[in-house]
Amino acid sequence: MLNLYTETAFQVTPPTPASLVEFHIPRKNGSLDKARSPSKRHHTKSPNWPQDEATFSSRHLASESSIYFRKSKTYPRVFLWSILRRSRALQVQCADLARSESDRKEAYFTLQFEFQDDIVPRAVAFADSENGDDLHAFVATTRNELFNLIIHPTAFRDPSILQSSPQHTWVKILDSSALRLHTVHHLHAANPLEIFASFTNGRLQRLKRRSGEDHWSEDNYDEKTWGESLRGIVTWRGVQTIPHASSNVDVRTVQSMILSSDGIHLFTICLNHSIRVWHLPSGRLVATKDLLDQEREPNDRTHLNPADDAHLQIVKLPLQRFPVLLTYSPQDGGQFKFWDIKGSLTDNIVIEDKYPGTKLTAPDPDPSGNTLWSMVGVKLDAGSDVLPARIWALYRNHNYHQLYNCQFEFRTLTSSWKSHWVKCAPTASSKALAPDLIRTDSQDPASKWIEFLLYPGRYTEAVLQTALSIYEDANNKQLPTSSHSNTPLTQRMVSVVASNVSLRKYGDSDLDFDRFLSDTDAQWRNLYRIVDKINDATTAPLSLAYDSFIDMVWIPMTGRLCAVRECNNIELLQNNQIDDLAELEDVAARVWPHRRLATDGGDSFSDFGILITAARAFSASLTPELSENLDGAIREFLYTNSESLISTKVVDIFDSVGFSEAVSDELFTRLENDLQPLNGCTGLTNELFLVLLENFPRSTRIAKSALRTTLFGNLLLSNGMLDVLESEHLLLKDLLILAIFIEGEFNQDDDKIPDFDASELFSYITPLLKVVERNLWLATHKRRIPLEILGHDARPNIARKPIDTSLENTRLVSIFEDTLSKAIRPSPPVEMPMTSLLTNQLDEIEDWASGKQNKTDLDSRDDHETVYLQCDLLAQKEFDLATEFSLFQPSTPWSSYIKGRLALGMEHHDVAANHFRAASYGLSHGKAIGNLVELSAGLLSLIDAEHFYNGLPSFLYHVATLFETASAYNEAGQFFHLALEALSVGQPEPSSNFRSDLLSRLFNAELQQARYASAYDALAQLPDKALQRVSLVALINSMLDAKSWTGGPAGAVKQIQSLPWAINPHLAHQLDLHLLSLAKKQTSTSISSTDWLSSPGDTDYLSIIHAVRIGQKDYRGAVAVLFDRLRLVRKSGRARHDPKATALRHVLLALINAMACVDPEEAYVLADVEEKTSSAGPHQKGDTIQSTESTVGRKRRRVIVTLDDLRKEYQQVLDKCSRIERGDFDFDVDGEGDDEDDVPIDQSRLNLSSHVAGGDAMEM
Repeated sequence: MLNLYTETAFQVTPPTPASLVEFHIPRKNGSLDKARSPSKRHHTKSPNWPQDEATFSSRHLASESSIYFRKSKTYPRVFLWSILRRSRALQVQCADLARSESDRKEAYFTLQFEFQDDIVPRAVAFADSENGDDLHAFVATTRNELFNLIIHPTAFRDPSILQSSPQHTWVKILDSSALRLHTVHHLHAANPLEIFASFTNGRLQRLKRRSGEDHWSEDNYDEKTWGESLRGIVTWRGVQTIPHASSNVDVRTVQSMILSSDGIHLFTICLNHSIRVWHLPSGRLVATKDLLDQEREPNDRTHLNPADDAHLQIVKLPLQRFPVLLTYSPQDGGQFKFWDIKGSLTDNIVIEDKYPGTKLTAPDPDPSGNTLWSMVGVKLDAGSDVLPARIWALYRNHNYHQLYNCQFEFRTLTSSWKSHWVKCAPTASSKALAPDLIRTDSQDPASKWIEFLLYPGRYTEAVLQTALSIYEDANNKQLPTSSHSNTPLTQRMVSVVASNVSLRKYGDSDLDFDRFLSDTDAQWRNLYRIVDKINDATTAPLSLAYDSFIDMVWIPMTGRLCAVRECNNIELLQNNQIDDLAELEDVAARVWPHRRLATDGGDSFSDFGILITAARAFSASLTPELSENLDGAIREFLYTNSESLISTKVVDIFDSVGFSEAVSDELFTRLENDLQPLNGCTGLTNELFLVLLENFPRSTRIAKSALRTTLFGNLLLSNGMLDVLESEHLLLKDLLILAIFIEGEFNQDDDKIPDFDASELFSYITPLLKVVERNLWLATHKRRIPLEILGHDARPNIARKPIDTSLENTRLVSIFEDTLSKAIRPSPPVEMPMTSLLTNQLDEIEDWASGKQNKTDLDSRDDHETVYLQCDLLAQKEFDLATEFSLFQPSTPWSSYIKGRLALGMEHHDVAANHFRAASYGLSHGKAIGNLVELSAGLLSLIDAEHFYNGLPSFLYHVATLFETASAYNEAGQFFHLALEALSVGQPEPSSNFRSDLLSRLFNAELQQARYASAYDALAQLPDKALQRVSLVALINSMLDAKSWTGGPAGAVKQIQSLPWAINPHLAHQLDLHLLSLAKKQTSTSISSTDWLSSPGDTDYLSIIHAVRIGQKDYRGAVAVLFDRLRLVRKSGRARHDPKATALRHVLLALINAMACVDPEEAYVLADVEEKTSSAGPHQKGDTIQSTESTVGRKRRRVIVTLDDLRKEYQQVLDKCSRIERGDFDFDVDGEGDDEDDVPIDQSRLNLSSHVAGGDAMEM
């Protein structure tokens, strides 16, 4: 039997942490088990994970789940509901796959209603009306209370509608006399105004109300006599019952029911294996039939299981007057029955077997009979005038299931039933192969197991946490309690497993590392077995849901939801047996009239199946070591650039892994036998491989849609895309391995296979494999993104800023979904069923993501797309992910530039510089491949984009600014230099003031690196004089900054003197002016020795000016500086109280020596002095060189100080010091001294005014 359908299973989780909203429903008396607010948002920061399997099941697995489809066709229309939390919570959420693009208020909230008592199994019913919007949920609890929750669909868009409304307005409690006496067994809601309840004592009750009223009227239906009814209340022996749960259930209890379209008759299936029809207006039982149309004794023990659903459905056939009733009985191997319903409103209903004597049994999932399978759900679509009827049947065996489908015409049902069955590949319950222990592997077992266990979609966090807790208890190895909430799951797993393994000696041998490796792998494998056992419980099917409006099939499970869709071409070949593929084309044409399935050329689907099956079996039979070596060799082939020929590479791979020696004779014989229908290994041709690969998703043209995929739909598509990529990756790897073996084994001699060339296959398969691996990486790595409800915009994440991952309104999605898949719009299910449109949409997503729209330049489109994805990672500052993804980057200038941006973000500046250099020429010349802002995912701004393809100087300038922004001034300076070199003389500048800005930035970069000579060179080239002066000030300040001194002040002076001031006189002039301005701020001197520049304390700018002028041979300028120093020394209190006048003598001596170096004709100083008048105050001690304003009562005059004056003064100072040493002190008498020639220092000719103009000093 052919597998024409496949499954996509996914865990249904709220899109954001804040989108799960809880409502606590009190009992009829208003009581709550705990004091809680009526409703609250659900925030779980540190969940209390289950400690055992039972707790896990009660918290995280649904006991019941199904999907309700509203009669109204407006969005939201589809609702997934589940019973959770020990059967006390009803969770409802919208499950529509698409919405209008204009509907920006998406219904993505999950509403969870917490009841105070357990919900009765099979006692939840939903209803709505075609004219009303409200969704009605009817829930019965074990306290025999019946609730009616009135939920307006807008509550799924904005839960505050319910939160702000008084609870009694949308929570109604139905009052019924039967509820006070009997226990509800099953609920059925025909519409919001009419519900039916069956009770465990066999009674049936109808509750009705009028629109707008809250009062419900009761109608009871019971074929039992008054005495039997009394015995239903009081325990009475002799009544036939069935044990169920903790009570007994009457065999006449209704297990399933459905109301006729006219509302007159109620069709029921009872536990006693019978159909009963009630005429509601009269309350009479008008028809009774055995489910298998057999005569049974009154005391017959044949009955249905009260815990299972009874399957009952009424359909109206095209062009027929009376409806048809479908039933299913698990007896006699499980049989379906189609019943003709005949009769009128007044006559008794007649139920007749439509196909008497025909045993209609669905295919058995296990024909051997070793396992017991039960029917979970049956759904019948009656078809139309042009479409045949279809029936879906879901079987269950514990946690496994099998779905079947059959198409038929009712007039030829007997023949169709035998041959028209197809099935769905049960991929949801399939298991991935655990990693093997490979001792030669460079990756340690812990890393491989972590990667396996945390693979997206494989196991939920709750499963892993529970398994780890069980593992801890079993090994008595537990982390401290405080560590459970703070330690990441990965770290906890590694720590707990490692605590059970130790590296030790055995006997007299050395440390046994091989034993340690084996023990580590064994412990991880023990944990894996626990994880796998717990995870099995999440795949148990609970129901079958069929959406007839869009022809979509769902399988709600305990921990997941499974969507059924058509297999694509590759999946058809992978999921079916070779013998079945012979009829694939004919069966597909019958089942899928909307889809053409045919092969190109002379090859058949069977040939493709043979090749795929043989390649899969061959790869699976290889030793783990050989498989690992092959994977490594193939990856090296894919992601390293080599100039050798492809044919040489193929042979190198074959030889390097020892392929020929590793394949045993038995394995080779098996491969030869598998390929025997194709004439063995030597019968393989390139054409067979290439035509097979043409079945990969092709470029599709789908009309523009006004729909948008919902967040729920994106969850389905993301998991479906992961399934598709995994199957394609497996196929490509298998084909590649087979091609390597055939080429190495048969094509090395002269006698080669005529139509087989592995190098051609490699050139075709490897580009596909690279794209699939890239997409698979994107689909398995997740990121947090802000909650986005997409409208008309196609790519909303361009220029999206990085977000705070702690925000409640964020989603954890795959990078593939965030960057690629959400750009594809869904198509309306008008001409095709949704099961087909889902597969088409997945194909279109892959087609878009792989760049197959442009078949003529597939590699180029893929390269641009890959670089775009890397840009997106960089724009979101996800550098770790970008580092991993860099493996897939092509070798293009644009890619090299993005690699440089990555290295720059990782602060690997030297690596970034190399990438930028490699990209510089390619991105400087030519024409842009498109809008660079969009191609870079917002990484480049409009201003940045102007520097590309605008000449080499402009691009290098852009790169230098990147380094400058990153404070990488060394590399910034290098690229500014390169940009300056590239800007040749006479070349037009890329933009106005480009050269000036370039030199200014170069100067700043060099200045930041204390490369003063280079900074001076840039400064000297600045065309803007004002900017030049400002830059010179910054240069001198930086050189004189004590933090940048390497040899003290003397070193700073040497650096200044080393610059070529002579060739730039205007800069030398500005240097002197700036030094003088700094000197004016100096209030004292700290010179105490002859080595002025080595003295401690504040910077002595006079000493620096002196040294600079001496170095420039400006002796007159040096004399002027020393003259200022002389004045400061005289003002210094320390110098005036020094009996030896050391500082004064040193200054005078230096001044004399400096003036002696000046030409005799210019050996003088013209200085200002002040004369005191009667109104003048005494000379203030604190006067300094920067005093420029004359005080009141003072007159200025200029005097000439010659070398002789300096020598005379110096001699007077020496004489005075000598007298002090001898103790020969002078005493003034009436103001006169003993020696008229001795002039006090204050009255000395050299005691000049407090100001020596800087301009005068410069002019001397």
